[in-house]
Amino acid sequence: MAIFTRAEKRRQLELWNKALAKVSSGQEYTIGSRRLRYADLPEIRETLDWINSQPTVEDEQAGRGLPFFLQGIPGRGGRGGY
Repeated sequence: MAIFTRAEKRRQLELWNKALAKVSSGQEYTIGSRRLRYADLPEIRETLDWINSQPTVEDEQAGRGLPFFLQGIPGRGGRGGY
């Protein structure tokens, strides 16, 4: 289920990308009540990855939500001897 519209997602990405740029150059950055420092770089990157992976409301309405994956079962009709 989508939690962002495209505009909200774009705004979040802008904020967190600014934080990444400032913090990676040794400065502090504040988002709301959060103060981010150099030690927070892994968390900033994880947050950016998470935001990027989220579908938007518009994506879901257009049928482009989270992708689904099919997992094959090895050894069923193939050459392998599993």
